[in-house]
Amino acid sequence: MTAATAPPTGAVSPAPGTARLRGDIEGLRAIAVLMVLAYHVGLPGSGGGFAGVDVFFVISGYLITSQLVREARRDGRISLPRFYARRARRLLPAASLVLVVTTLAGWLLLPRGRHADLGTEVLAATGYVVNWLLAWREVDYLAEDQNPSLVQHYWSLSVEEQFYVVWPLLIIAVLWLVRRQQLRLLPLLTLTLTVVVLASFWWSVVRTAASPGEAYFATTTRVWQLGVGALLVLLTSRLERLPRTARTVLAAAGVAGIALTLVTVDTATPWPGSAAALPTLATAAVIAAGLHPGGSPVGRLLGVAPLRLVGGLSYGLYLWHWPLLQLLAERVPEAGLPVRLCVALLAVLLSWLTLHLVENPLRYSPALTRSPRPALLAGAAAMATSAALAAALVASAPSLEEPDAGAVPGSVGALALVDPASRDAAQLELVDDPGAVTGQVDRPVPDPAVADEDISLAYREGCQVSTSGTELPDEQDCTFGDPDGDVEVAVVGDSKMEQWSSALHAIGVQEGWRVRFYTKSACGFVAEGRSPECHDYNRMLARHLGEPEHAPDLVLTSVGQGYPAELAGSMVDLLRPATDQGARVVLVADTPLPEPRGVAEGVSSFECLDQHREDITPCWSPAAPASGTRLLTEVAGRLDAPLVELLPWVCPAPERLDGCAPVVGGVVVNRQGSHLTATYVRSLTPVLHHELTRLGVTTTPPEEISWELPQDPAPGR
Repeated sequence: MTAATAPPTGAVSPAPGTARLRGDIEGLRAIAVLMVLAYHVGLPGSGGGFAGVDVFFVISGYLITSQLVREARRDGRISLPRFYARRARRLLPAASLVLVVTTLAGWLLLPRGRHADLGTEVLAATGYVVNWLLAWREVDYLAEDQNPSLVQHYWSLSVEEQFYVVWPLLIIAVLWLVRRQQLRLLPLLTLTLTVVVLASFWWSVVRTAASPGEAYFATTTRVWQLGVGALLVLLTSRLERLPRTARTVLAAAGVAGIALTLVTVDTATPWPGSAAALPTLATAAVIAAGLHPGGSPVGRLLGVAPLRLVGGLSYGLYLWHWPLLQLLAERVPEAGLPVRLCVALLAVLLSWLTLHLVENPLRYSPALTRSPRPALLAGAAAMATSAALAAALVASAPSLEEPDAGAVPGSVGALALVDPASRDAAQLELVDDPGAVTGQVDRPVPDPAVADEDISLAYREGCQVSTSGTELPDEQDCTFGDPDGDVEVAVVGDSKMEQWSSALHAIGVQEGWRVRFYTKSACGFVAEGRSPECHDYNRMLARHLGEPEHAPDLVLTSVGQGYPAELAGSMVDLLRPATDQGARVVLVADTPLPEPRGVAEGVSSFECLDQHREDITPCWSPAAPASGTRLLTEVAGRLDAPLVELLPWVCPAPERLDGCAPVVGGVVVNRQGSHLTATYVRSLTPVLHHELTRLGVTTTPPEEISWELPQDPAPGR
């Protein structure tokens, strides 16, 4: 899992004058946060450290339910204002402080093009819905090199806060039913919660198998873990009667289960799903063993002073460590383990200062504890502060609609590379001095800060099937070119094929093509080596294209990185149903991944341009082949199909110019990863059209090809 893991938000320390928190739970909090920290720092042997989230969820469910059930049994009711006031005093001071500091740090240290995303994420984190934003992004994946959010770790806070909204209301509903029907509270609560836990666990298994990225962040796939902790409260009367030997064995088994998770689970494990049952039940075992006043030897070991100290700092440590490590990765991507450990120690110091200067003073302030109203108002003010800063960051971020990213006039982009005298010839020729159109420009289009937003026509129209999707897109909405054309064209593959949609639309209009898009994120047209949902989608699409009523005249496909040539047979097999119906196949070569040689590793081409506006020299990349083209070349040979290679117009004259230019004809070439900007693709339209004519795929003579920069149709067409 690359996702940030969860904080111990529900693990609350007692207010002054109340009983001390159980030492074994403080020790569990320490173990969980150290697991998370070790995983994010990159300590060897900590591959399952992200499972600290499961430990924290169980603790949170247990402690929050303890409070609610105790109040329900004592008063016969639950005061929502008091409950949320306690949550506000406990959670919001530190959470809002870290959001404010992270927003300011992001404004200073992140590329301008990331400001809008960060602001949106902070707004979502402030409103405790960032987990759903992240879940949607996992489904809506497009970018190859999407950076983790600086506030990604707030996803678990969101899960818990959503649980805190629904769970008290559910208990209130049960209380109403108890009074109305004269039922017993605990049995009815136990039944209700058991149903919730089983339903959520089932859904977690189902969604993890179908879409693990989405399932990781979704509340619905995590509620069962909080529910397991809550069930411990409802079963206390039985569990606290366990004999000493049983308690010792149970606690030891629980600690062993958590340790086993740490060393045996890794990022290849589908999560949460059924695999998350191990740390969840292990944590529940440790808590259950400590319900008896005598506890167990294992519980007493967990409650030693050093672990209690770390447990007390765990909330702040969790909040601080992730943005610090991510900013380090952004600014010094080559930082080694010693440097990352130093940053982790800085997070420890900040969490200690936050606890003693912010958390405890506000949490136990007489002004905030005398009634719910002051605490709720203070919490609202804290949230408003972080939200206002986030909104300001979004408002100040550059956008594609700004004047410096406006319309592109004249002969620009790839159009500027073509020798005008060769346009009517069978073979296009490069201009004599390609260096003259690849040099410094004052205002490249699109603005490099927002080049990653310059996405293709079909993607903007919602025609790229998500990573978890298995349904074919709507043919009417995802048909481009000439809707009344005589030639049916099917575009299949991943986003490296879909990126050509603007060009294919314009060519389709001139050629009389009905261009239907069937592309799917991260899913080349192969039947092996990808995700299960990719395989299912491709097999269904292959059958669809083999049906006489849907059979195309022409199939266009390409692939990006990560597709070895050994998959050629798999692609040929999927194309066979269409070719058996008479379809012709055309393969479009992959476009290379630019790696700017004058900046730190991991900095994308457009980010480099944003950072080096006065001199773009560091943003040139070494010439390198596109990795997906090897597979496409193999398929072309097996099918005797044409392969369209546009590399000379994406990276012109690399031997003469000593590499690949990041800007050609005033247009930024690449958006994230190896994808081309939509503007550069539009400038390549006549080049692609000319190449298709040379290969006998299109019928328009070279002299009739339009050399004007095409414009995309209006949204919704």
